[in-house]
Amino acid sequence: MDRILTRTEEYLLLAVIKLGKSAYPVTIFNEIRKADTSGGTLGAIYLPLQRLEESGLLTSYLGHPTAERGGKSRRYYRITEDGLKALEAARKTQEAMWRGIKWVPAE
Repeated sequence: MDRILTRTEEYLLLAVIKLGKSAYPVTIFNEIRKADTSGGTLGAIYLPLQRLEESGLLTSYLGHPTAERGGKSRRYYRITEDGLKALEAARKTQEAMWRGIKWVPAE
């Protein structure tokens, strides 16, 4: 992995893993919101999802058209082997950076 994941990319990849076969933008966004309620919009995840796919860290496919979506298909995402490696590298980097820090809670 040649680049460091952004926090948003890390959250997106983790949400895709957690959701498995039901990982499409709305469910991905909702999964992230469960853990991080600080804000953000659904629309803000589309570009990072596209970048992750272009980087080979995610793949996507269209599901079957549904009546509830006016005959449109949902785009579902899956993590790739490279995506898993990128997450592992991010986790190891974060653990290394935290090592040796004595936590002092904010006042």
